[in-house]
Amino acid sequence: MTVEIEIGGRIHRVELERDGSRWAATLGGRTVDVDVAPAGPGLSLLIGSRAGDRGDQPAAESYDVTLDGRNPGEWLVSVDGQPVSARIVDPRAWRRGDRRGSSTARDSRTVTSAMPGRVVRVLVKAGERVAERQPLVVVEAMKMENELRAPADAVVREIKVAEGASVEAGAILIVLE
Repeated sequence: MTVEIEIGGRIHRVELERDGSRWAATLGGRTVDVDVAPAGPGLSLLIGSRAGDRGDQPAAESYDVTLDGRNPGEWLVSVDGQPVSARIVDPRAWRRGDRRGSSTARDSRTVTSAMPGRVVRVLVKAGERVAERQPLVVVEAMKMENELRAPADAVVREIKVAEGASVEAGAILIVLE
């Protein structure tokens, strides 16, 4: 199964294959084994390189992951306590050639901050028509500038932040229609 995940305006294609109780995930040509187990309110992921990729013993790292559904298809994912806003693109829409994803992408009417930070630039104005993947706002978080993009062709209905404003993870920055 192929899944596309949008994080910070970038689309990542992940190939997932079930292997008994484990999963194999391929991203950027690299395949890793993933064990998933319930842990409190979220999941515990044990991610390791494939046997043979690193000698006889695969290296493994453990991550605590929680998922908080925002809008349909949008999640605030916390990995070891660090929030990351992600949007799952419907793989059926990808097979149809609809690069915007499913109704999930078309119904997504807000652009949110993936993590706490500061708004560096607002690149659009209310009433402006924007194209899919057009940069809308730049947020600085952890000393890195993140350009947030339009999930689909839309019109900017409302800008909820100003340059220089501090924002929390999951804060709505721009509303689209």
